[in-house]
Amino acid sequence: MYDREGDCYGIDYFGQFFNELKKYDFAEILAYQAKFPFRYVLDFILSTPILWTKMSYLDWIKVMSLLNPRPKPFTREIHDTGYVDIHFLCKYIRVNAIEMFLQQKHFSDADKKKLLQYSNKVSCFWFIDELDLEDLDGDYFVHNEQLKNVKTNLISTGVISEFKYTEYDLKQYIEIELKNFK
Repeated sequence: MYDREGDCYGIDYFGQFFNELKKYDFAEILAYQAKFPFRYVLDFILSTPILWTKMSYLDWIKVMSLLNPRPKPFTREIHDTGYVDIHFLCKYIRVNAIEMFLQQKHFSDADKKKLLQYSNKVSCFWFIDELDLEDLDGDYFVHNEQLKNVKTNLISTGVISEFKYTEYDLKQYIEIELKNFK
């Protein structure tokens, strides 16, 4: 898919691969895709809601597990694909994937610290703006209403909380959490 992608993005492009992609576990697909550039992988996720809209909290933990160990942030670019799951869940689904990640006992302190360092640097990019909303129309990328439904389903379990920070509050939260991993 990546080799053939070129300038084409969105549901129309990735839709041609749906039948093949549905044969595989989304967590494994995403772990494999993480070797490609961040923007491509994020576009892939936003273009393939059929693969992830029914995923549970535990399914997302599996995704996080398969993407561990996390890379050292900012070795190549500011948006590191090794954190695309967290970025997607926080920005688009609006659930607190940072907290969800930190609560996992089987993730190392080193990975938790890397996640917090990454989150601290890119926190300004974790908020949807008008340009993002224009693309969340159900034609180009997943419809914004589908994202809201996924969020509702995930937070209804009581295990994961809503991502309801301002940029300032998020920075404060990350700073507090980072003190646990000095």
